[in-house]
Amino acid sequence: MKSFSTLFVWASLVFGGVAVAADADADEDYERATFTVPKKKPIQADIDEVDVGIEANSAGSMSTSLRLYPDVVYEGARVLKMDLKFVAACHEAIELVYQRRYIEAKQAFEKAQRRYPGSALGPIGHVLVYQALMLENLDFAYEDQYKLASNQARQQLMEALETRGNDAWEHFILGGVLGIDAIHSMRRGNYLTSLNRALEAMKSIKRAKKIAPKFPDLKLGDGLYNYWRTVISRGVKGLPAFTDKRMLGIEQLREVEEKGIFLGPAATFALTYTWLEEGALKRATQSALRNHRAYPENVVNNLMLGRLYMYRRKYDDSEKYFKLVVSVAPKNRRVYYFLTRMHLRQKRLSDAEIAVDKFLSFKLKNRDRALALMQKSLIYYRRHDWNTAESLAKEAWKVGQLKRAKRRLASINKARARHGNTGGVTETPPPVSPTPKTSEPSGRNTPKAAKAAKAAKAAKK
Repeated sequence: MKSFSTLFVWASLVFGGVAVAADADADEDYERATFTVPKKKPIQADIDEVDVGIEANSAGSMSTSLRLYPDVVYEGARVLKMDLKFVAACHEAIELVYQRRYIEAKQAFEKAQRRYPGSALGPIGHVLVYQALMLENLDFAYEDQYKLASNQARQQLMEALETRGNDAWEHFILGGVLGIDAIHSMRRGNYLTSLNRALEAMKSIKRAKKIAPKFPDLKLGDGLYNYWRTVISRGVKGLPAFTDKRMLGIEQLREVEEKGIFLGPAATFALTYTWLEEGALKRATQSALRNHRAYPENVVNNLMLGRLYMYRRKYDDSEKYFKLVVSVAPKNRRVYYFLTRMHLRQKRLSDAEIAVDKFLSFKLKNRDRALALMQKSLIYYRRHDWNTAESLAKEAWKVGQLKRAKRRLASINKARARHGNTGGVTETPPPVSPTPKTSEPSGRNTPKAAKAAKAAKAAKK
């Protein structure tokens, strides 16, 4: 029996939970967007340059043969010992989710459900679509629809397992549904429920492995577990130290990326986060570009690309992918927060204010609103408008009780005293008229002023 801490790590990260956990708190620059800082002993060095010609995922690409379905469909039917048309229907519907064609995806799953009664494909499709929509914004906008679909999927899958046949698939997809619910419960702060769901999911996956040991998609959970168990056990005090299995985890993720029937793109996204954690930003970019070529309108992946280019200071590319998110999903609010961060790094204060005001126009959780107010406070801080910066920082503290708001207030007071300014915008100060020789000297006594005075004195001699 694995220890409680190990199980909790698994519950938090397996089935892609690492992406959720890391993204949820990625409100700062790269150093705050990863789990361990600084990067010590990376498992593999970064590449010299991104290969822009890398091919798309094999799971999402066209078959290289003249057969009716992509090659992975035939391989899936073989390793799962299932009807070819059933595997093809599942593969097609899941591809539509990756492509962000959500309406068509639900229709495809429901059509498959009618063709294969008792397969639970209808509610499974709703689970995937509603979770995808909520992960794009990291919100709970479709929670009621998701819960209904999740309960229906679990019930129908349990009933299907009472009849022999397709057992490997049913255990695999049940493990996936339970794993998704573990992540959802974790996001809600229901950790005990999350742990229980994760335990159930582990059992289902273990049963699937016994029936179909050559089914490559089952290694996605193993890869995430082996990599992130090492990272988290080294980064959190009180957790037992484990053997470093990061490389094993990466190899398992790569195997799913290349050979996965349904989860190849998910493995690629997991590798993107893995390389981000390792500090290999070019490798991370290459993984994200691989998914982008196959699924150019996938919002979660494009958000990641925008962030990666921002961390690499390639701001034109960063803005391109953020604007692509805006065009595909105009109601996505997170993109405006990242646009604010990007513009602040570029010192484009007016553009940053437009972006943060757009973010603040959405219905936000208190913490998200407080973080945005801190960004707006920073904009006015850089403009030397101490009064407005102070007002916004106080509001951030009131709304979200952010400790950084208190630190910002202290910084504002120091800056105000240093600049001798009690308020008002000084970003573009008016020209100073010549001062008569009889006027009072400036109160500033900076090193530059002292040097200038010394030089003037020497010139008179």
